[in-house]
Amino acid sequence: MADIRKKSVSLTAYLEFLLLSGPSAAFKIITPLDPDARGTQLSVLLKPGILDTLSDMLEEAGIVCDKRKPDVIRVAPVPLYNTYEEVWKFVQIFNAALAKFE
Repeated sequence: MADIRKKSVSLTAYLEFLLLSGPSAAFKIITPLDPDARGTQLSVLLKPGILDTLSDMLEEAGIVCDKRKPDVIRVAPVPLYNTYEEVWKFVQIFNAALAKFE
């Protein structure tokens, strides 16, 4: 279990790093920054009007995320089967969707 938790923390930190390194200011991570307080998922508050387009683009790419209307998407890289490459691909699609609104 320790190895799984270690990968979980690492995957989520990588996701957070990539999201915050991106060019867009169209979102805010509302999950606590402390890894011990957030588990494996990040809740991302989007600017109004972005959720449906983002969700459609993710679904077309085969990516499953939890959307909470009106403007929150919850992203949870699962350490048992998600890879760092998949996290990177998610962020590429995420940024492409946000670019449509800038």
